[in-house]
Amino acid sequence: MAALPGHAPDDLPPADNPAAPPADLAGFARFAAAFAARYADTVRFYQIWDEPNIAPHWGNRHVDPIAYAQMLRMAAAAIRAEDPDAQILTAALAPTGDRGHLAVDEVYFLQRMLAAGAKGSFDIVAIQPFGFGHSPLYLRQTIDTLNFQRAALLRRNLVAVGLEDVPIWAIRFGWNRDPSSPWSTVTPSDQARFATEALDLAWQAWPWLGAMGWAIDRPAAPASDPRWGFALKDQEGLISSVRTAISQWRGGHPDSERTTLAPPAPNWLPWLGIGVALALIAWRMIAAGRVAQLRLLLRDFGYLPWPIQGMAWLAMLVVYYFATWPPLIGLCWLIWAALCLAQPGAGLALTAALLPFYYQHKDWRLVNMVISIPPSLAALLALSPALISVTRRRAPRVTWLDGVVLLILPITLLSAGVIWHRVAYFNGLVELVFAPLLLWVAARVLVRTDVARRQVALALFGGGLIVAMWGLVDWAIGQGAHVDGMQRLVGPYYSPNHTALYLVRTVFLGMGLIWALAGSRRMLQAMATVTVLGALLLTGSRGAILLGLPVGATIFAWMALRRRPALWRWLRLRRRWLWWAAGLVAVGAGVLLVLSSGRMANTRSLLLRVDSWQTTFALLRTYWLTGIGPGEFQWFYPAFLPLTAVSAEPNLLHPHNVWLEMGVTWGVWGLLWLAVLLSIAWWESRTAPRQNAAMYWITTGLAAAFGAALMHAQTDAFFLLADLAGWNALAFALLVHGRPLHSTSSPQVRS
Repeated sequence: MAALPGHAPDDLPPADNPAAPPADLAGFARFAAAFAARYADTVRFYQIWDEPNIAPHWGNRHVDPIAYAQMLRMAAAAIRAEDPDAQILTAALAPTGDRGHLAVDEVYFLQRMLAAGAKGSFDIVAIQPFGFGHSPLYLRQTIDTLNFQRAALLRRNLVAVGLEDVPIWAIRFGWNRDPSSPWSTVTPSDQARFATEALDLAWQAWPWLGAMGWAIDRPAAPASDPRWGFALKDQEGLISSVRTAISQWRGGHPDSERTTLAPPAPNWLPWLGIGVALALIAWRMIAAGRVAQLRLLLRDFGYLPWPIQGMAWLAMLVVYYFATWPPLIGLCWLIWAALCLAQPGAGLALTAALLPFYYQHKDWRLVNMVISIPPSLAALLALSPALISVTRRRAPRVTWLDGVVLLILPITLLSAGVIWHRVAYFNGLVELVFAPLLLWVAARVLVRTDVARRQVALALFGGGLIVAMWGLVDWAIGQGAHVDGMQRLVGPYYSPNHTALYLVRTVFLGMGLIWALAGSRRMLQAMATVTVLGALLLTGSRGAILLGLPVGATIFAWMALRRRPALWRWLRLRRRWLWWAAGLVAVGAGVLLVLSSGRMANTRSLLLRVDSWQTTFALLRTYWLTGIGPGEFQWFYPAFLPLTAVSAEPNLLHPHNVWLEMGVTWGVWGLLWLAVLLSIAWWESRTAPRQNAAMYWITTGLAAAFGAALMHAQTDAFFLLADLAGWNALAFALLVHGRPLHSTSSPQVRS
């Protein structure tokens, strides 16, 4: 029989970890095949590894469900080649509520396994639904609740991905009676009662639970080991009460009658209840508003001095930021909606400023569900009543361009037939389609004057400025990502590259606003723009610095020269100054390159990009017509990775290329849609009227921002991150509707 392959260097002495997986997965598959060939006559069930979702059992490295899926796929194929009747069990996943580098909860681990193509490589899912301190009848089923009901939680998630016919085995379950147990402690009588209640529950209500095994009989461990709290016999050999209860249980005997309990309520029922409750609340709120003459109150609010109005908005935001009690969060939403009814323009501006703070979301817990509400989405929902009210009074004229933008919705629905992860698809539909479309509609309805356009542009820039200042403060105190010998600025995101994606847009929008403003406001805007540029450089993003900034600067300079042809003549007369300026820029760029030489010279990340592009292209060839849908990339991508060692990053949210992300998400129709929108944006930029100086410079900034973002997206994201999708929609609306629309526009601020 083949020898078991060795461990990775990190798992060898002195940091010896005998529970670590082998470094050579192909060698492990050969060992599994030799084992099956030798014991095929006596062994039918093969469990591939144990508890790989916690660090001690996955070596001295980060837990990696994709790598385990590859181990499972290779080992299962090798075993079945030698033993066609083999029944393959997944590794028994350890119960945990964590989702980090050293421990990953069973639901997410199993989902990532399936995303990596493990679906056909096992016949049975092995789990360990320990009860901890809860009764088996404690029905809460959430990731952070460790109880016997985790079996039903895992089953629910298997059904959601079409694996309702796959049996589940609880190869270890139980409760511990040792007072020093790290798994919670119950009394011996409760231990016996819980054991029989668990058996009754499984026998009567869970026909999919095919087997149950108690945690341990008698551990080969010292008397102080808490595992003795599970033992069916104590150290003197006396039978425990839990063993007596299990041996006397008659539910599973052939002569016992098996009953099936009523099926659980469908998953859509809580949502239906929430919808009905919200409809009732809205109905009564409308009635109460009529009685209290809410419209008059909101009108009077608009006449208050602006400091009082600002304090009202600020107080609501502060309370909302600290609120954790669901009724208080709901009250903040109602107040937010009322303020938007009074000042729709301010509501849209606040939505624009909140776009980059996606990760500062509110979690709304409803029994067995957790709904995450990002600030920008909360702002959009609060703005919706105002949009309806304004549209009823003064509906905008629908144009062919609105139809082109709205085409993304039917294009998205084409992929509904290939959904892998329904929750991810729904979230992607909301964040990447519905929310951007609602932002587009909000801009079309509310941005009717040049003053309103400038205010929204300033708010959009303000959100990026806060990101830059946040990141600079963190960077100054030593926080951020330390990569390639460089301390990279991060800010409110988890990745410096993500920060750079937002800031590169913000820099050029800020440059346009510098020229759109006048007097002291121009100086303040220039200082703010320089701040954003400094933060962008400290992210160390090569895509932003080497691709985005040069292209954005070129577009901005071209449009600036179109606006002021005399500027070109002025520059030609001062060529010597230009050479000195170019020299200073070159010196500054050289200093920056020297300081970040380790970062700029790193070729590993570029090679990983190439690997991920190759894998994504294979995915694109499979789903080229309809795409896989928004939010689905990370659930399709791992299955297309090479079956050998992972050569590309397995947990990507997007393919790091704009054309691949549009093609793989929305198919060929998504590529055509993006091409049409970019052509419209380019045409609007070229034909922007030069008479209105302020609006021309805002258009210039937006055009340069889009050009920089598109160039940066050759090696990163353009649309598949929620904040970028929202920015694109709102900025595109400001760009293409930048001409003077009404004679009622306020006097313009000229350059």
